[in-house]
Parts: sequence; C-alpha cells; structure tokens
Amino acid sequence: MHIEIVNILKDALENNNSYLISDTLGDRNPAEVSKIIISFPEEEICILLKALDSEKTAEIILELPEDIRSNVLEMLDNKSILSAIENLDSDDAADLISDLEDEKSKEILEDMNPQDSSEVQTLLQYDEESAGGIMQTELVEVKDSSIIKDAINWIRLIAEDVPDFYQIYVTNENDKLVGTVSLKALILADSTAAIKSIMEPIEISVEPNLDRQEVSNIFSNYDLVSLPVVDSNSRLIGRITSDDILDVVNEEAEEDLFALAGIKEYNHPIYSGFISKTKSRLPWLLVTLVGELLIAFIIASYFQPTLEKFILLAAFMPAVMATGGSVGIQTSAIIIRALGTGSINISQAFRVIISELQLSLILGVICGLVAGVMGFFLTGDKSLGLNFFYVIFVSLSLASLMSAFFGASFPLLLDKIKSDPANGSGPFVTMANDLFSAVAYLLIALLIM
Repeated sequence: MHIEIVNILKDALENNNSYLISDTLGDRNPAEVSKIIISFPEEEICILLKALDSEKTAEIILELPEDIRSNVLEMLDNKSILSAIENLDSDDAADLISDLEDEKSKEILEDMNPQDSSEVQTLLQYDEESAGGIMQTELVEVKDSSIIKDAINWIRLIAEDVPDFYQIYVTNENDKLVGTVSLKALILADSTAAIKSIMEPIEISVEPNLDRQEVSNIFSNYDLVSLPVVDSNSRLIGRITSDDILDVVNEEAEEDLFALAGIKEYNHPIYSGFISKTKSRLPWLLVTLVGELLIAFIIASYFQPTLEKFILLAAFMPAVMATGGSVGIQTSAIIIRALGTGSINISQAFRVIISELQLSLILGVICGLVAGVMGFFLTGDKSLGLNFFYVIFVSLSLASLMSAFFGASFPLLLDKIKSDPANGSGPFVTMANDLFSAVAYLLIALLIM
C-alpha cells in the first residue's frame, strides 16, 4: 500500500503537483504519513510538507524521527515553521523550537504571538527530561470564589484554546492551586452553587524540576488523566496529560533498550546518517573490544599450554562465557526495569544483590550439571572425564554467580551516582563476565586437570 502511495508522490514531485500531494496525504493519519515520507530525501520531505495545510504539517513533523525532524526544520523557511507551530500546544511547540539552531529559534520566537512566545520561552527554560519539559500551559482554571454558572460561561469562552480537558483546576485569589472539579461534577451541580462546594482536594501535584520518569511513575500509581504542575509557592503553572506520559514511556523504554545494548541514541537503520550511526554505536563497542583483547592477552600469555594439552577446554570455553553472560544480561534487565518503575530503590541494594545471587547460583548449578555431564562423556575417559566434569560444573556455577553480581551491582551503582542505570550496562556486564569467566575457567582447569 505504501509503495503505491510513494509512487504517486514521486509523480507529484516530478510534475510539481501540490494538489495531488495534498489529496494523497491530506486525510491520512500523521503517524502514517511520517512513515511514508521518510523514504524521500529531506529536501523533498520539505516540499511534501509545504503542500499540506499548516495544522497537518505540524502533526506530521512531530511524528518524524528526531534526526530527520531536526534536518527538515533547518531546511524549512521561517514562515512555514511559524505556521506549523501556531497549530501546536505549547509543549509541542517548545519541543520543535528546541530542535532549531539558536539563531533560527530566536527569529521564530520574535515572530510569534507575544503571549504564545512567552509561554514557549518559559517552557524552554526547563530541562526536557523534567516535568516542566513535558508540561503544557494550556489548561482550564477557575477561582474558588466563582459561581458554577459563571465558571461554565468562562470555560465556553476559552475551550477553543485548550486541548482535551477532563478536569478544571481551582485556584484561590493568590493563584495557588486548591482543588479540582471534574466535568461531570460541574455539569450536574446546581448552577447557582459555588465552585468551592463541589471542589475535590488536590490528590497530588508536582514541581517542574521533577524528573519525567518520576512523573510517569506517579501517573501509573495514581491512575491519572492529567497532573497539575505548581511552582515552589503552590501556584499553578501548567499540566501534564496522559498522552504526554505515553510519549515519555515510549521514549524511556527506547532509551533503556538502546543504552542496554550500548547504543547512545536511536538511529534509523536506513535514513540516519552514517557518521551519526557510527558515533552512536562505536564507543561501547571499543570498550567491549578492549576487554576482550585483554582476555585474549591473558589466555595467550598464561594459559596456552593448558589449552594445547586438553583441546576440549577450548571447545567448552564459549559455552561457559555465553551462559554466564546471559545470566548477567537477564539480571541487569530486571534490575533496570525495577529501578525505572520505582519498585526497588538504592536502599534495598543488598537485598536485591543477595536475591539475584541466590537465583543465579541455582541456574548456574543446573547449567553446570548439564554441560558437565556432556563433557564427561565427550572425553571418553572415566578419570579424565570426571575431572573435566568438575571443571565445567564449578566454572559455570561461578560464572553465573559473578555475572549476576555484575548485572545487579552495576545498574545500582549508576543509580546511586544519579546516572541512567541502563547506560552501557549490556556491554559492561558482557565484558566483565567474559573476563572473569575465561580466567576463572582456565585457573580451575589448571588446578584440577
């Protein structure tokens, strides 16, 4: 289906037929359009976007992969960007402007409606990983002294400028957040009653500098639709909605996945630049390579005679290293997930590590028995086979135990020093496990064989 659309768009571009572009893409979902147009060069993506109305263009730009979006925004003229931004909520507008170079973003902000520009500049002050970085300033706010009839009339006046809302925030004369009112309660209440009479107390609110992962956990724990953001004096400054949190959850999961694999950031397998992909993936590969070269040096320098004496040792070494590595990666993934959801914390580090060590020892013993029995029969000699069984059994048990220790302790250590627990965990655990497993395996063989 997409191939047919791509061919139609190619013809439209060749013939400079903007009507055909608009007719082909205009009614499609922005996410679908994004997947279609990323197969085109970025210059042509700009032409395709200019053929669509500004609201549609804005939604599509938000769906583009980050690196492609940045390049497209730099190529688009200020007028096109401004038209798109005017159709976005404040948080999305801030996200797009933050992707621009400083000079261009300054020009866009100067050309914007003064009120919108002020709101966006306020949001740009916050770290993109914080609650302030994902909040929007558009919300429905009424005073606690208001009469319900007046509040409804006020909401009718401003509803056009506020995206989907389900809660009305109630503030006092000092703009401090004091409660909320649901739409249902507002509609069913006596129109002559005071807002204060149907107001619910604030269950929870957050300040703008709170990490967005913590905000995500709050949404999950409290089953929220939206969450108010207040300053240090409890004055209402914005709200975070559930759709913003869905984006955060997806981005955090993506970041953890790539970081666990030792990739700095997402790069599209086809459309991202070669240099960008290389910079993203090379650093941890080099760290892992150095570790593996160290293993090779140790083996060549100290254990070559042992391997030459008994060739089966070399045959079983990858099995010992790979099994230990798998245990470590499993442990690391479980710990990172638990830290991310807040189900464990650093104060529980000792209990977490002991629990994982107990489990990994059982797993290592089972795997060691299976591999050891196989090694016993492969030797063809009862006495030699028994020694080989001991080597495999002890090595696999120790490798699993230590790899689990690496897999649990490294994310906990990173969390302790306020770094992302996923950063480099995969490559580090792999390197540490391989180094320990290889040396321990050959030392045990040297002692027993």
